[in-house]
Amino acid sequence: MSNSSRKKITIENETIEYVDQYIYLGKQIGFDNNNNELEVERRIRNTWNKFWSYKEIMKSNVPVELKKKIMDSCIIPCLTYACQTWKFTNKIKNKITTCQRGMERSMLKIRRAHKIRHTKIRRVTKAIDALSYAQKLKFRWAGHVARMEDNRWTYETTTWNGPVGKRRVGRQYARWEEDIIKIAGIHWLTVAKDRNEWKSLEEAFTREGSMFSK
Repeated sequence: MSNSSRKKITIENETIEYVDQYIYLGKQIGFDNNNNELEVERRIRNTWNKFWSYKEIMKSNVPVELKKKIMDSCIIPCLTYACQTWKFTNKIKNKITTCQRGMERSMLKIRRAHKIRHTKIRRVTKAIDALSYAQKLKFRWAGHVARMEDNRWTYETTTWNGPVGKRRVGRQYARWEEDIIKIAGIHWLTVAKDRNEWKSLEEAFTREGSMFSK
């Protein structure tokens, strides 16, 4: 994988293949500008596979409370794995919300044609809201990184702005910290050092996800 020209690499007479994406520790990484979206789509596919692995429970007539436990403890964590690295654009938010809504309808045996509002379905399932949960994890991780004091790689790579140069013409690509800046301001790294202040901002950050999911 390379973000520049690809030169032939040979080890013991074997040519090493270049790839556009690579799965590392369960997360897809790559230099493609739409890698964020591709990773979320991959997580959604994996989550549906996880959902169907519990088909005997999720599609049966067992109490909704049991299905909720499976959803909260097994399905949602699968969907939100490594969400701390995501850029929560409206498109990504919609994909996450649509995925969970589809699963909630499926576990209640409700079709789109029934035209039942999602707010009513959520009152029945009482499931964790996946989008709000994912945003909470990201915001907490951002605070944790901001409070690091030993200049470890995690902090350095998070705050690195890359080479200075002219940005491309047209709509700019979303950056990882943009949704955090929207709530905590451009100096969020300083704000996050106050744990109480960061905790109060977390509520505002996740509330936006809750409103989007309705």
